[in-house]
Amino acid sequence: MIAAGGDGTVNEVGSGIHDYLVEWAGSGGTGAAPEAPRLGIVPLGTANDLAGALEIPSDIHTAVAAAVVGKPRRIDVGLLNGECFLNVSTGGFGAEATEEASDEVKRILGPVAYFITGVRKFVSLEVSSARFSDSELLYDGPFLIFAVGNSGRTGGGNWLTPRADPSDGLLDVCIVKELPRRDLLGLLPDLRAGRHLGHPAVVYKQVRELRVESSEELSVNVDGEPLGGRTLRYEVSPHRIRLSLP
Repeated sequence: MIAAGGDGTVNEVGSGIHDYLVEWAGSGGTGAAPEAPRLGIVPLGTANDLAGALEIPSDIHTAVAAAVVGKPRRIDVGLLNGECFLNVSTGGFGAEATEEASDEVKRILGPVAYFITGVRKFVSLEVSSARFSDSELLYDGPFLIFAVGNSGRTGGGNWLTPRADPSDGLLDVCIVKELPRRDLLGLLPDLRAGRHLGHPAVVYKQVRELRVESSEELSVNVDGEPLGGRTLRYEVSPHRIRLSLP
């Protein structure tokens, strides 16, 4: 199966393959699912973050060739309250900026749309508060951004979870604590380049599951598609999908 589009389109096709695997396993099957579809990606969307992180070519003809005859690789599927994501789920400032970039604006401006809405959110910067835990407490308090990555890149080229490996059975968690606006402005270039892991306001850990709890509704997304909730449970699905890579 070939997903020709952006991260949202890839998510929809990947979720369909994952649902097939879940249904097959629920029917009593064991071992590898027979003729499990393989996913190929032709990046035609706004940001194409998953394709970029996996070094899938932006040239359409080369990407189609990779999708059809490329090398298969089994990758993990992340789950947020049961919803699939192949790439990254973000919350807070980053998720709000992504959510407010309308389809029409993204169609006209491309990745610049994320920058423009990000600037708007930065001007009216609001802090959220939540408790993050796996088997132990990771952080409890005010935050600006968090990301849970099966892969490394999100929001039009930001490497928030740069150590994420979609085949390691783990999710990478990045939490940016509350900062003065001036300090956040200085941190933003490092967040984009993936150089932020040593910053004192950044919590970074690899986990098998994550629970996020808040007294307020949190704005989050999965592969760029908006969701929300006060209690968020992230985990790695027991079912992996095959992805065709160059």
